[in-house]
Amino acid sequence: MAGSGLALWRGSPNHYDGRRGCSVTHITMHIMVGRLAGTDSCFQRASFSASSTYGIGSTGLTYQWVDEADGAWADADWRSDCSGISIEHEGGMAGVPVTDAEIEASARLCADIARRYGWASLWHDASGNRAGNVWLHREVPGTDHYGCPDRCVNALPVDRIINRANELLGGDMPTAQEIAAAVWEYKYKDSPAGGNMFNLLSYELPHLIWEYNYKKSAAGGNMYNALNGTAGNVNALKTQLAALQTQVAALQTQVAALTETGKTLATADGADPDAIAKTVETAVRDKLDRLRIAVTDVG
Repeated sequence: MAGSGLALWRGSPNHYDGRRGCSVTHITMHIMVGRLAGTDSCFQRASFSASSTYGIGSTGLTYQWVDEADGAWADADWRSDCSGISIEHEGGMAGVPVTDAEIEASARLCADIARRYGWASLWHDASGNRAGNVWLHREVPGTDHYGCPDRCVNALPVDRIINRANELLGGDMPTAQEIAAAVWEYKYKDSPAGGNMFNLLSYELPHLIWEYNYKKSAAGGNMYNALNGTAGNVNALKTQLAALQTQVAALQTQVAALTETGKTLATADGADPDAIAKTVETAVRDKLDRLRIAVTDVG
């Protein structure tokens, strides 16, 4: 059964089976012109041919007569019945006032309906065009209940109910300040440091990173050791690179010297010095290209 947990189920045979393809778009407010017990007795009888989804008494007691999946026979218009949820209220006649407890119960029921159907707030279109999600029975086309629910003796204070329901709906949504405070005070793994966001950011998170187990290092594996180990490796590589650069510079000096020697010999033998120098340089560079320098793994 679809309905509110705030209501006591009573059941009525008087309703549509389903909603004839309509979805719920509004709440229709009614006044009983009587008391809850009498209205309940009427709605229990099939011969009465009328019902409401809900009814609220002067003590705040709330009945549900029709499943929200079905349309109640309440508004004298099938379209309104099948697209609305109707609420009857005790009152509407001399000696039967609408009480504070009843108003509070109605507001809570309206807020509960709004939550379940995804309405952020409730509002009544006072122009009578039924643009809002709260309608009055007297506004529904075809009705002859022209005083229902707010133009009669002991009438229903519709605006008061709507305003209170919106207060309740607003109370369900935390303010930005409340969200910020909740995040800031968020408890992180029962931290001995207090565990709120301040301690998480200023103390725990840096230490979690610092103590991060880096590849299960034999040195303990935390970030300090990982960084220190990396720094040691980098320094060793820098030393090897400097040594290689020194070797390359020495080889370049040797190439230059051999080239000059070749030119001198060529001149003495009457040969073309440039051709001999080129041959020597090519041979030396070929040797250098084949040179392999081993780098010791210090990782």
